[in-house]
Amino acid sequence: MQASAISSFTDFDDRRITQPNIDQHWHKLSTAQRFAFYTLAKLGYQLLFVRQSRNEKTAVIRQDNQLVTIDSEGDINFSPKLVLRENR
Repeated sequence: MQASAISSFTDFDDRRITQPNIDQHWHKLSTAQRFAFYTLAKLGYQLLFVRQSRNEKTAVIRQDNQLVTIDSEGDINFSPKLVLRENR
């Protein structure tokens, strides 16, 4: 029984090891998010990733140490309550 449990873990795709490139994240953005991000990209912000749940897609972008999120409607949040794994 333990051997089958271990083999199922080896098949698990760990997102921390294989991260999608920026083009894969870009294609996940809604049109409103793309327009909002384009405005911020002119100011030096970079797209980190898109977090997707059943009801919402949230783009996470950064400039230096400042994180910003953009919701599916294109609304920008300059003070998100978000902690990245690398900052824990």
